Amino acid sequence: MQIVKDKVVLDIASGEGYGSNLLSYNAKKVYGADISTEAVKHANIKYGKPNLDFVTGSTSKIPLADACVDVVISFETIEHHDEHQLMMNEIKRVLKSNGVLLISSPEKNNYKFRESNNPYHVKELTLEEFENLLKKNFKYYKIFNQRFVYGSIVNRITDSNNASGFSFFDGGYLNITNNISDVDELHCDNIHNKPYFNLALASEADIDIIPLADTSFFNAIEVFYKQIEAIRNSHSFRIGNLILKPFSFIKSLTTKLKG
Repeated sequence: MQIVKDKVVLDIASGEGYGSNLLSYNAKKVYGADISTEAVKHANIKYGKPNLDFVTGSTSKIPLADACVDVVISFETIEHHDEHQLMMNEIKRVLKSNGVLLISSPEKNNYKFRESNNPYHVKELTLEEFENLLKKNFKYYKIFNQRFVYGSIVNRITDSNNASGFSFFDGGYLNITNNISDVDELHCDNIHNKPYFNLALASEADIDIIPLADTSFFNAIEVFYKQIEAIRNSHSFRIGNLILKPFSFIKSLTTKLKG
């Protein structure tokens, strides 16, 4: 969140609005732009406040003045259309001379294993294509990738209680390696370890001064438990549990009789 602290921010394809709302807690002003007038209306009603406005617009026609934004955020947007250069032109138009773009894009070579035929994805980019687009439009850029992990984190306890760095390990019961491998312990192609998204920080100004970690970790345990709670409270789960209870009782009774 440091990248948007006290900044004027544009969140492209803001959708329901929760992302723009999160940004608004640290930013000076946030504009959430979406092509859906219905989504914009909903977001303004649910999240609208003095430093947060939602406007109707597309990636090729952003309804903001020239050079008025410090930071542009674009997560999982570029793959939904094929007007990539027009999008870059508009982003550069609304960005200030020292403004920064933070953008993500599905990795075409890997995302196909997750969703082989997503009807909403018009044009996905490979890492090479993504980098070429950035190189063509910005003087400075840094590229990251994002992958999903399942495991545990060990960090030294300090005053801030934050992990200052990461050492990566991978493997299973047969082998452990000192990195994240694309091949599992049975020497099979492990698509779950591959990065599904490429991300980039780009600007016409030097971005080395921006306080951004090379590696970060998001603890989603709260999201996980809310999803589990939603499943347990669903009608289908309750009905299934009701049906299975007698069988569970019979199994328990049979085990006791055998003992």
